[in-house]
Amino acid sequence: MSDTDEHQVVHLWSLDEDVVLVGGDDDFETVLSGRWGAQRLKTDGLVREALRRMQLGPVRLTNVGRAPGTGAPGCLILLPVLREVAHLVVRTIAMDDLLGPLLSAHPLSRDAVFRLGAVPADRRFRLVVGTSLVLRADGLVMEVRDSAYRVVVHRPEAVWIVGMLTRPCRAEEAVAALPLPAGVTRGVIGYLLAAGMAVTVDPLPELPADPPSAVTVDSPSAVTVDSPPGVPVDPLPAVAVDSPPGIPVGLAPGAPVVPPPALPPPDAPAPPRYGPSGSSGLSAFPAPDVS
Repeated sequence: MSDTDEHQVVHLWSLDEDVVLVGGDDDFETVLSGRWGAQRLKTDGLVREALRRMQLGPVRLTNVGRAPGTGAPGCLILLPVLREVAHLVVRTIAMDDLLGPLLSAHPLSRDAVFRLGAVPADRRFRLVVGTSLVLRADGLVMEVRDSAYRVVVHRPEAVWIVGMLTRPCRAEEAVAALPLPAGVTRGVIGYLLAAGMAVTVDPLPELPADPPSAVTVDSPSAVTVDSPPGVPVDPLPAVAVDSPPGIPVGLAPGAPVVPPPALPPPDAPAPPRYGPSGSSGLSAFPAPDVS
């Protein structure tokens, strides 16, 4: 279904049921008294009339009229004023079928702010874990602990959409599954998100893992390791591999190699012994004549 050939979304505004309007110190001031005390607003005739109508029930800001003198749409004048008293304003979504509102969000905190935005098509949503649903005289009441709003579901069409969010669901999946205009389904999901009854559940995209450091091994004596820029790498000592017997290992490049002394053959006579005992090796030579 499309919004062009079916019922369209209607956004309504009203003051909470315990808000009382009184005049201020002059004709350009209005006082709103509620559960969190009194708040004074600078108002003109257009704003005062809109607030009076909002005290009686939900209204469409587009029906307020135009600002006297400038001819600007009344909603452009009203929106900044209503943001100042967001904690006193009930937000309602309906269809233009005159069968009553679908869902309304009632403020529960002095800091309540209703931020209604576009519903992303590529994200999944679900009800907040711990959401309570209680059937009361005015409808199905939804509450979440520490939430700034309480939601009242007035019609079964909105209950269908709430039911779709009992598990993770994209807005387009709910649109395809329900016999409702797409704008109505997205609109109700948007109200549930703004009131804190629903949240996005898609995890953040995973970051790609860092590739392993490159290690190049050319030989047992050459190892190249990537290091951060500006950090020197101590060279490894040179290692001689498969050296001939008798050649020391670990010589610096270009250093001379001194061969070891030659060993005598196995059948060579033993060398003469010279010791304190006097061996026969000295007796082979005659003593010199010193006379």
